[in-house]
Amino acid sequence: MKMVVLKAVLATLLSMLASLAICWTAIHLAGGSMNWFPALMSALCPLLIAFPASMYTFYQNHRIALAHQELEAAHDELAGVYRKLAAAARIDDMTRLLNRSTFIAELNAAGQRGAGGVLLVIDADDFKGINDTHGHLTGDRVLAAIADVIQSVFSKEGIAGRIGGEEFGVFLEAATLARGKALAERLRCAVERVEVQAPRNAIARLSVSIGVASVDSKADFSSLMAIADEQLYTAKAGGRNRICAPDMEGVTVHLRTAS
Repeated sequence: MKMVVLKAVLATLLSMLASLAICWTAIHLAGGSMNWFPALMSALCPLLIAFPASMYTFYQNHRIALAHQELEAAHDELAGVYRKLAAAARIDDMTRLLNRSTFIAELNAAGQRGAGGVLLVIDADDFKGINDTHGHLTGDRVLAAIADVIQSVFSKEGIAGRIGGEEFGVFLEAATLARGKALAERLRCAVERVEVQAPRNAIARLSVSIGVASVDSKADFSSLMAIADEQLYTAKAGGRNRICAPDMEGVTVHLRTAS
């Protein structure tokens, strides 16, 4: 507000000087001489008119500037909220991995680039037994622990997500089947070493079964998932805590939109 008054005073002084200059010029051009009355009127009129008008104008400008700043602050806040909501819409709350829809969308986008890759479908072994024995809160901690291992193993490559219940997916774009199997084995061994604290000082021991699907060209989630699911079923039927993959690398799948 102090700045508004200072601006109004300055504008008024300039108006008074301009009025005096105009009055003096007009009188001298008419052949007269300046005396106290025209000088007083030349100063008084701008003082009575310019000061209130300037105060009002500068005050309104000040309010508009403040409103603009508040609007920008609100816009920045809304943008921040939108970014957080957009991020939250992509992430599974419990595991902090991509949720199912985002994982599928990103896999399909990567698959359209035509570089192929490897899909790992990772399933927590005997998860129902863990829930029944130790409770659902322990089951939640088990899922979070497996997700932490997935993030650790695939921190520098791959798209990782929770695709349903106790099932996770990782897609390694442009990876070979051998590379996918090697990372799957690293993950399996890492999970096997994890122990989750359960109620009454009990320990929940973990393992995962992993089904692998590979493609050397365009890929989509539905086709790769069908292959990986078949391999996962074989791993479960074979005793769990193991990896199963196709014998041949480069299983051909055709691109289509996954639902």
